[in-house]
Amino acid sequence: MERKYGIILGILIIFILSISVYYDSSANLNDNNPLYQVSTLNSLSEGNYDEKISSGNLKYYGDTGMGTFTGLDGEMIELNGNIYQIKSDGNVYLVNNSAGIPYATVTFFKADKVIITNKSMNYTELQQYLNSTLPSKNLVYSFKVIGKFDSVKARSPPKQDKPYQNLTEALKNQSIFNFNDINGTMVGFWFPRSASSINLNDYHFHFINEDRNSGGHVLDCKLENAIIEIDYISNVYIMYPQSNEFTKFNLAAS
Repeated sequence: MERKYGIILGILIIFILSISVYYDSSANLNDNNPLYQVSTLNSLSEGNYDEKISSGNLKYYGDTGMGTFTGLDGEMIELNGNIYQIKSDGNVYLVNNSAGIPYATVTFFKADKVIITNKSMNYTELQQYLNSTLPSKNLVYSFKVIGKFDSVKARSPPKQDKPYQNLTEALKNQSIFNFNDINGTMVGFWFPRSASSINLNDYHFHFINEDRNSGGHVLDCKLENAIIEIDYISNVYIMYPQSNEFTKFNLAAS
């Protein structure tokens, strides 16, 4: 943790799983598998886009995840310990350790369940399929969907200047990308309704292709075949920033 940004690490939610499915179908809990979140969705939605942690320090908390960069400068995806920035012009960069992160969700990904599917599914059907595989809607899950996509529709917002607009306004000028016949990986999370103030109570995926030169926040897709890996999260930690900017936001009204 960086003293520079005064981030305090505290437990917001501890989810204790009663069911966990492994490759051998044993019901053993992956106890040492926390998820770390920098800031909250409410804070980001209100326009809190200033750096909370560096990309280098974020890697200490997870090797897989998603987020954004200082000033809402594009979409962030972390995969296998590498952090990529997908900018609004469509370019993708492997970032160095000094990039600023205002919001992110990461974990050291350990698959508790692996599904191999050759079923063609659109984005809605994929979410419905995932719903059928989850042991409970009261838990947190992390996903990797690795496969061939007939199409992916993705977005990336442009960098914002101060005074920052809220997220709804900022996304009015987002770039939309349409990819066809593409191989890649979607990294995503699902949070229960009880945690909707800190993260999205829905499926949230970011995509990057296998050549690591295109991607974004997934708006729609059509999946041809894939390996789906699901990580059942046992603990969730949130890093609240201590800064004048953060304390001024009226998050209770979000």
